[in-house]
Amino acid sequence: MYGVGVDIGGTKIMILIADQAGEIVYRKKWSTSGDIGVISGYIADSLRAAAISMEQVAAMGFGVPGIANSEEGTVIDAPALQWNHVPFRERMRRYFDKPIFVDNDVNCAALGERWVGSAQNASDFVVVAIGTGVGSAIMANGSLVKGNDFMAGEVAYLVVEQDVLRDRSNAFGDFGLFERKISGLALSQHGAPPQELFELYARGDEKAMPIVRQFVADLSIGIANMVSLLNPQKVILCGGVAQSLSTVLALIRSTVASLTPIPTTIELTSIGEEAGAIGAIALAFENVGMIPKGGRT
Repeated sequence: MYGVGVDIGGTKIMILIADQAGEIVYRKKWSTSGDIGVISGYIADSLRAAAISMEQVAAMGFGVPGIANSEEGTVIDAPALQWNHVPFRERMRRYFDKPIFVDNDVNCAALGERWVGSAQNASDFVVVAIGTGVGSAIMANGSLVKGNDFMAGEVAYLVVEQDVLRDRSNAFGDFGLFERKISGLALSQHGAPPQELFELYARGDEKAMPIVRQFVADLSIGIANMVSLLNPQKVILCGGVAQSLSTVLALIRSTVASLTPIPTTIELTSIGEEAGAIGAIALAFENVGMIPKGGRT
């Protein structure tokens, strides 16, 4: 039996099909869409291409870039897709008569890391996703922390003293104050893509050096506060920007260590951009009992 994992992003949709052991048998990226009918078509095309029948599919999982009520199967708010209080499970079941589960994309990434990634032996860890925007997922005592309104881990809204002194504020629908400092969109405003900025920094470029040092300082403050609050075994960095952080990872580690005495391990994702889609499969498999809540079979 197989699971289908769909990571619905603001710029692309990643579809993976994997078996119960976590072996991926099919992967493909598609252009993003907020049309559930279009997304269902992508899934049907993927199953045909993989030569997998619906009878072989045990369940489907979906990660969305926003706030999801994973219990009811609804998407409360996903601005990138223009979704607001969408009964996602109900609508997707019009196309597929299968168990369907949906959660925030970073929560899914955390499940993926625990199933086949960097957190297979960890029950307390944090995933920080740095892409166009910024988000996080919190795994505590082996369970995802969701929060009263399914908004736990919205680190985009973290504030520091300078934000208060400059009378800055956070609001839904806007980029958060922390997000405006470390996101891919924020870095791109310096005239070069994030990957290029980090490459220039590694070569000692005078313009890139202060930009990247400020990024490291801002990110390290956020991570240090999370570590002090949650005492995670690991902090795992993922997302498009995180893929370029190998040159500054040692600096991030040392800066965080100087800001909090609480020890942790900081590392980059081992499953890369597929973490969300792999985690969507883990979400589905866990909920139908095909893998234990806590990792591999």
